[in-house]
Amino acid sequence: MVYMNIEELKKILHSWIGEGYIEGELLVQPEWYVLWQPEEVEESNRDYQLSEYAPGFVTFGGNGAGELLVVNEQGEVFYLPAIGMAADAAIKIANSLQEFKGYMRQ
Repeated sequence: MVYMNIEELKKILHSWIGEGYIEGELLVQPEWYVLWQPEEVEESNRDYQLSEYAPGFVTFGGNGAGELLVVNEQGEVFYLPAIGMAADAAIKIANSLQEFKGYMRQ
C-alpha cells in the first residue's frame, strides 16, 4: 500500500505541470481537470476544509465546475462535489495517480 502525503503529491504536480498538464480534457468523469499549483495545495485544502468535511482526502485540483479532484492515503483518485462535500460522496475514478495521469489530455 502506498501512503500518499502532501509533499509527495506536490512533487507529482510539479512534474505534471512541467510536462504541460495544467488543464484539459479528462477521459473519465468529471471530464475536465484543472491542477492546483504545488504551492497552492495546502491552502486549497484549508480553504475547502477537506480535513473537516472529507477526512482522509487531499485535493490536488478540480474540474472548474464545483467538483474537486482528490486523492486518499492509498493514492486512489476520486472526484468530490465541493458543495455537500462528504467522504462518502467521493466517486473513485482511478486506482492511482499514475492511472489518473493516463486519462489527462493536454
